[in-house]
Amino acid sequence: MGSENVSKGQLWTGRVLSGLVILFLLFDGVIKFFLDKLSPEAQAEGAKLGYPPEVMPYIGTILIIITLLYAFPRTAVLGATLLTGYLGGAVATHVRVLNPLGSHILFPIYMGIILWAGIYLRFPKLRELTPWQK
Repeated sequence: MGSENVSKGQLWTGRVLSGLVILFLLFDGVIKFFLDKLSPEAQAEGAKLGYPPEVMPYIGTILIIITLLYAFPRTAVLGATLLTGYLGGAVATHVRVLNPLGSHILFPIYMGIILWAGIYLRFPKLRELTPWQK
């Protein structure tokens, strides 16, 4: 999937959207290795999610790997698909612990929308698969 038949505006908008998602998710993945270094308030917020601290580096590793898949054009669609599953798990986790709707539950959904908007704008072949074509 190359950038053929994509205007420069679409291509750069897609790159910026994808770049924002990539930066945020890489940061989120890396921070999972350093939860013990965070403030006590941040540690308490993380503990509220119910995952044992010793599994967080594994979750971070998975997130980093699938985010890198999304970052590279040849594997971007696979990465987007896997990240959609990951973000769905984040939504389910926040619903389970009764976190606030706007700030916690919907945030992974917003990330997923931005993630797919970025890839949609970058790859015209992906647009051929969407149900809202002419």
